[in-house]
Amino acid sequence: MRKKQNEIKISLVKNYKFRLNILKIFIILVYGLVLIRLFYMQVYNREEFIEKSKKNRIKIRRIEAPRGNIYDRNGKLLVKNIAGYRLVYLNGRRYNDEIVKNIAELLGISKESVIKKIKYGEIYTYTGENVLEQDLEIEKAHKIMEKISKYSYLDVISYSKRYYIYNDLASHVLGYIKPITEKEYEKLKDNPVYTKRSYTGKKGIEKQYDELLQGKDGYEYIEVNAYNKIVKKIKNAEVKPGSNLYLSIDYELQKYITDFLGNEKAAFLAMEAKTGKIITMVSSPEYSLNMFTSKFSTKDWNKLIKNPSRPLINRITGSTYPPGSIFKPLVAMSFLEQGIDKDYEIYDPGYYQIGKWKYRSWKRGGHGYTNMEKSIIESVNTYYYTMGDKIGHKPIIETASKFGLGKKTGIDLPDEKVGILPDKEWKKVHYGEGWYRGDTVNLSIGQGYLLVTPLQMLLAYDVLANNGIGYKPHILDKVIDSEGKVKNIEHEISILYNGKKEYFDTLREAMVQVVDSNHGTGRRLRRDFVKIAAKTGSAQNSMYSDTHAWAAGYFPADNPEIVFVSFVEGGGSGGAIATKAVNAFIDKYYENK
Repeated sequence: MRKKQNEIKISLVKNYKFRLNILKIFIILVYGLVLIRLFYMQVYNREEFIEKSKKNRIKIRRIEAPRGNIYDRNGKLLVKNIAGYRLVYLNGRRYNDEIVKNIAELLGISKESVIKKIKYGEIYTYTGENVLEQDLEIEKAHKIMEKISKYSYLDVISYSKRYYIYNDLASHVLGYIKPITEKEYEKLKDNPVYTKRSYTGKKGIEKQYDELLQGKDGYEYIEVNAYNKIVKKIKNAEVKPGSNLYLSIDYELQKYITDFLGNEKAAFLAMEAKTGKIITMVSSPEYSLNMFTSKFSTKDWNKLIKNPSRPLINRITGSTYPPGSIFKPLVAMSFLEQGIDKDYEIYDPGYYQIGKWKYRSWKRGGHGYTNMEKSIIESVNTYYYTMGDKIGHKPIIETASKFGLGKKTGIDLPDEKVGILPDKEWKKVHYGEGWYRGDTVNLSIGQGYLLVTPLQMLLAYDVLANNGIGYKPHILDKVIDSEGKVKNIEHEISILYNGKKEYFDTLREAMVQVVDSNHGTGRRLRRDFVKIAAKTGSAQNSMYSDTHAWAAGYFPADNPEIVFVSFVEGGGSGGAIATKAVNAFIDKYYENK
């Protein structure tokens, strides 16, 4: 019995020793594998794993290039960049109840809103930063920065934010920027200037010269700690700021006319006659540009778009109107081209009759005997009815086209409209009707289907001022890039009208008398110190019970420096209403000269 028990003990001991040996062998193998792996990592493949280690603690952050500034012709700063702030979340899409609660209290929003922001916020490449708030108000940003050390998962990052110094001044000229859309990015993605985080110009100069203003982003390599906080900046890739733009706009004149027009639905344009440089361009009322660089509520947006004065409409290039009597000098040119003697007279009894239809003069009882000069001075409709009906609509349309109507002026602003220069074919396509004599009669006084922009009429009057030469209107005067290189914008002739000088002289003399004659419709423009050539107009329209008010011209009449157009939507008499802004401009222009 005892012998058997000893045999069992011996067997157990042997079994234990065997298992112990197996365990030792297993441990030796495991440690051997670990040593082999360590050798592989630290010796054989050392460089690869050093690089991976660096990537774990070093991140790349994009440095946004500051957008170029915008100045007026005299170097007055109009648009610059200021510090903007965005709140970023450093844990990607991961969160817990405590994190959500803390962020909700910090931002003063609901927990549900926080979760939504974390789940769907934009995550930046390389750094993994999840944007919770793109545009923090300055006061809120500073308050958060004071507490940010308590939250390892949050950071406030500053960026370059667009700032329009005078807010609503020249809003239709300058335009504004907003984040790039998917459609825009698809179109621009091959251009290295643009990324999915770019801001692009949406209107005005900001849109027209967006690429010049953009600049080129740089990058910085940053070292972060376990809490994803920046420990130090290691090196930078150079940022190239956007180019600075200098406009032809004169700030003082622009502001003066803007203030003068107030909230009037109006437009005013003034251009250097010999260069095409726009010095004043006001579409009234204006709107807040800084509103578009920040967040705004649906309520604010609805208030803006439902404003009956339609401040978002650019009345200079983006709206078309019947020109009324300021079209008459162009029609008179077509009469001269067709051989009608400037001294030939018609008798105006107060109307012109075609069949049962009577087309009336604005003056009850008519103007009596009228030649071309008188027809312009007193704006005698019946003269144009008679002569227009005589020559037909084709010569009028051809002449108007040579003066630039029915086509874009080519100004360096986006979204320019071409208006309507109607003819027989146009009416057939749009109305399914033929062209009637009554259509020509209406056309001859700038009514009917004819529609123009104030800018087109500015160019037409530039052609009149320069005896057939029209300079392409432009707003950009010069560009200075980030290296200080200057590029001046050269003026460009866009229209060469091959008309006789005597014809232009005839029209000029008549337009001077529009101002100087006691019977002239533009006599309110009269000045002792300068001769002004002008024409006023009152255009009937379907939008208002009252007429649109127009005034167009140039000065000095004998050697033009400035061409102007003034327009008041539904304002009434051109001679009484549109001339007010012209008077204000001329006085200020010579005061500053």
